[in-house]
Amino acid sequence: MAQLKHSEEEIIKLGEKLVQELNLIHSTNTLARWMSHYLVELIQNIDKAESKEEKKVLQQECCDIILKIWSKKESLPITKPLDNLKPIIEILQVLKEEKEISILPRWLEYNSLPRDNEWASFVDLVKNNSEKIFSKVIQMNLHKELLSKDQEWLKENKNFLSNQEINFLEFIDVLNDYDFNSGVVDLNNFEISNDNSKRINFIFNEIENLIDNQKNLLLEIKSKHPLLNPQ
Repeated sequence: MAQLKHSEEEIIKLGEKLVQELNLIHSTNTLARWMSHYLVELIQNIDKAESKEEKKVLQQECCDIILKIWSKKESLPITKPLDNLKPIIEILQVLKEEKEISILPRWLEYNSLPRDNEWASFVDLVKNNSEKIFSKVIQMNLHKELLSKDQEWLKENKNFLSNQEINFLEFIDVLNDYDFNSGVVDLNNFEISNDNSKRINFIFNEIENLIDNQKNLLLEIKSKHPLLNPQ
């Protein structure tokens, strides 16, 4: 039945992708090493076929086995789609969580506080800075090396991914290209190194500056409080 959904060419390409992923860890994993050799042998046998009839039989056999292996992908010793993006998923899940208790009373829901109120200004700064910090934390965890591996799945083996996996990978792809705030460095302009230290250091400094802005305004409000600074 799966053969009706995917062409043999697509399935063979999936098999080659599985071999690639298995080879990344096969030196320390006996199962991965065996599976990698097995799939390579199946794929190579197709090219060695002496007749069209034999080639067709071998293709069918190879595709059936690849699909059976893929159906058990959750137990495969490979880096699967979205595995590299788990830190991003966890961050987004935290941002999505709904709190049961709200500190905002109902009568204030549609009434904004005046901006000449210094505490309202402080809350406004914290709110805006928090949004910037959230985006920078996401940027901290998004980088070319991580994305390139998952984009391979999206470009080469999209038909074998679930709708949820496809939607999330496409969302992350858009997110990575999005300029969150004017003046924020374009992460793609950074040369990727082994530790990516330049990009990481820049984002840490940006987050620290945002937190310092909040602290400085809080200290300014504190310095003017009548009970702490009597005339």
